[in-house]
Amino acid sequence: MADPNSVDEFVRNFEEAVEGVEPSSLNPDTEFTSLEEWDSLAALSVLAMVDAEYETEISGNELRKAKTLRDLFSIVQSKKAATA
Repeated sequence: MADPNSVDEFVRNFEEAVEGVEPSSLNPDTEFTSLEEWDSLAALSVLAMVDAEYETEISGNELRKAKTLRDLFSIVQSKKAATA
């Protein structure tokens, strides 16, 4: 089973959450907001994925602050740590 605390697993979950993104096409340094598939529906899907997979919530503002998937993963991890 993949480690849910790894950035690589986060990238895989992101790829599954955003419709139209090819599996294994992204990496932790991908600037996700520049993806052709990135739109408001994709953002909502990612927020839902974070809630379901990581049992934490991030705000739209926090999502907008992240540039790369690694940035977004760090935000999720810090939110989880704060609620643990």
